[in-house]
Amino acid sequence: MIVSIIGTRGGIGSTTLLSNLFTHVKKNETSHGWLSLTSPFPPLFAGSSTNWKKVFSFKRYIPQWNNEKCTYCNECVSICVNNAISPLPNGYNIYSELCNSCKTCISACKSDAIKFELTDVGFIEISNDTNFNLHRLNLNEKEIISTWHIKEIFTFLRAYKDQNSTFFIDIPSGLHEYWEEILKLSSSVIIYSDDPFTSDLIYKSHSPRQAKLILAITQNSKAEFEKAGYSFAIPIPKNKIIAFDSIQGKTVTDIDFNAAILNLKKIILEKIPS
Repeated sequence: MIVSIIGTRGGIGSTTLLSNLFTHVKKNETSHGWLSLTSPFPPLFAGSSTNWKKVFSFKRYIPQWNNEKCTYCNECVSICVNNAISPLPNGYNIYSELCNSCKTCISACKSDAIKFELTDVGFIEISNDTNFNLHRLNLNEKEIISTWHIKEIFTFLRAYKDQNSTFFIDIPSGLHEYWEEILKLSSSVIIYSDDPFTSDLIYKSHSPRQAKLILAITQNSKAEFEKAGYSFAIPIPKNKIIAFDSIQGKTVTDIDFNAAILNLKKIILEKIPS
C-alpha cells in the first residue's frame, strides 16, 4: 500500500500530519517505510538521518555530441521545444533538467553527430542510522521533478517494498500538475487543505479508478468546508503545542491532534493491525 499526502499549499502542516500518522502506524513494524520528496527532511526524523545509502538511481537518456562529426548547424537547438540545448564556442550544452529524452534532436541532426547516453539524474537513498526505514529523494542540481520522476518513484516502491508493508510519501506543496498522476498511482491520498475551492476541484475530477481520497482540513476552515458540503472532512487542530512539538522533532502530544490521526489511521489503514 502506498499512502501519499498532498497539501494544497505550503505552511499548513501536511508533513507534520503525515509523519505523525507514520509513527502511529509503524510503531515496531520495521517493514513500513517513509519517503520524503520534500526538503528539508521532517524534524521528527531528523535526528536519525545523518548517514544515507543510495538504493535507486534515476537514469534518463541524454544527448551527447560527437564533435568530430558535428557541423554546428544549430538544427538541434532550433528543433528542441524544451529549450534544453544551447550552443557553446566548441559544441553544445544540454540542460538535463529540461530534456525529456524525446530524441527530436537526433532526428534533426543531418551529420549523425548526436547519440543518447544513459545518464544518472538523481537517486533515492535510505538512512542507515535507524530502523524507521526512512527514504528521501535526491535529484541532481537543477533537475526538476516531473511526471516521469513520479512514475519512476512508484515503480521503485512497488518493486522494493514488502508486499505487506505501507509506504508513506510526503509530496511537496505546489506540484499541482502531478496530482493526477499521484492520485492514479497511490493506494490512498490525503488531501490536506484550508481551501474548499481547490479541494472541490480535486474531488470533482477524481475517478473511482484512482486512489482512495481522504479529505483532512485545518480546524479553522471547518465551517467553510461544511458550507461547501464537505461535512465528512477530518479537522486537524493547529496550536502552539503542535507547532512546538513539531519544531522540536517530537511526536505531537496534543490530544485532539492524535484523535484525528487515529481517525485517519482507521480510514486509510484499516487492514493494518493496531
